[in-house]
Amino acid sequence: MLRKFYDTLASLNFGLRLMAGVTLLLAIGSFVLGPEESARLNSMPLLVWLIKAPLVVGWWLWLSIALLALLGLNTVLCSMQSLCRKGGRAGLLLRLAPHAMHAGFLLIALAHLVSSVGGFKEGVEVGEGMVIDLTQGRVLIERLDAQVGIQGYVTDFSATVMDSHGRRGIIRPNEPFFSQGLGLYLKQVELYPKKLGIMEIHREPGAGLALAGALLFIVGNVVVVARKKEKES
Repeated sequence: MLRKFYDTLASLNFGLRLMAGVTLLLAIGSFVLGPEESARLNSMPLLVWLIKAPLVVGWWLWLSIALLALLGLNTVLCSMQSLCRKGGRAGLLLRLAPHAMHAGFLLIALAHLVSSVGGFKEGVEVGEGMVIDLTQGRVLIERLDAQVGIQGYVTDFSATVMDSHGRRGIIRPNEPFFSQGLGLYLKQVELYPKKLGIMEIHREPGAGLALAGALLFIVGNVVVVARKKEKES
């Protein structure tokens, strides 16, 4: 019986069912959450939201996390079974490529878990000359700039900042400024009735793990696809 249970946990079909279940639950969650609760979820670390949100609102996310945990276990068991088999004719790089993809997935999942537990996210309203107090220093907002289109809407914006170490930088959409392990993201700038901006301060302790996981996943994919094209040609 234990052997059958183990074979089920390590099977590819079980992994596919888990992925389908996670996809379905996330789709349900997109309809369950209202606009206000969705904004709250996007403005704080995942674990903080899960603790504060009522179970009737966050049940789908709890189930998604449980299925992802099983999917992680399934990934580890599949890799262990594959490594225990004989290598066959395939080269070492090709044999390791799927396991690199598995390791990349696990690292990305771990990165999100680390960030959800130890992460930090807060939005603040800033103006020119304002000083933001960080964990071990400060950041001065030297200048706010915005470009207005023909129809009167802001089309581009930026902020010039300087931290307590004298490092100066310009923050634009998708171009944050990092200081003391925190990321500063500029979300909006308004020119009237006075220059004001909305800035988000992030701490993402899992960012390094996510980058390593993404690189492993990409390398594994490239090797598998290259090998497949080589066989077809």
